[in-house]
Amino acid sequence: GEAYHSKMAALSCSASRVAGATASTRATASSRGVAMSAAVPRASKPGAASASVFLTGGASGRRMALTAARAKGSSAGARGFEVVARAISEPEVTEEVAVVEEKADEAVCYLRGVHMSPYKVRRVMDVIRGKSYEECLIMLEFMPYRACEPTLNALFSAASNAKNNLGMNKAKLYVSECYADGTGTMKRFHPRAQGRPFPIRKRTCNITLKMKERE
Repeated sequence: GEAYHSKMAALSCSASRVAGATASTRATASSRGVAMSAAVPRASKPGAASASVFLTGGASGRRMALTAARAKGSSAGARGFEVVARAISEPEVTEEVAVVEEKADEAVCYLRGVHMSPYKVRRVMDVIRGKSYEECLIMLEFMPYRACEPTLNALFSAASNAKNNLGMNKAKLYVSECYADGTGTMKRFHPRAQGRPFPIRKRTCNITLKMKERE
């Protein structure tokens, strides 16, 4: 019995020594954490608040971190709101461009898909270019070319556009610009000797005729 009591007393002494050592270690660690947390906020680094929270721990550290985050977010939101408000309040700078509406001074006629080579039409266009309306009528009436017919139709249309749409006087009109552009070519075949096909190219063109009024 005495041996049993002596063993129990030794175990209790050892347990008390271990508990005392553990308590002293915890006290030392807490004092170090408090000292470091007090020293960290003095630093100017951005991660100081997070370091202090990590070292101190507990509910108080979490509350401090949450308060700092809210303050940061509110300041950023306030800055963003100030920028938007300033942009709305400031007048928008726009460059004023003077728009001058020019009155149309020429009548145009476009004749599309004329079944004729542009080379044959240009021969007639070169004659009437720069001539007055009456002179063009006379020339196109007596010239011996088949291209005179579509050119005369374009001349009539341009003169009518000048009178009805622009209010010009036909007696003062003249051909300021005229030209013929080649467009698509229709390909046909004609039988020739020994059963061979011979290609036939049917060319087309577009006629553009512009007229102005002499001053």
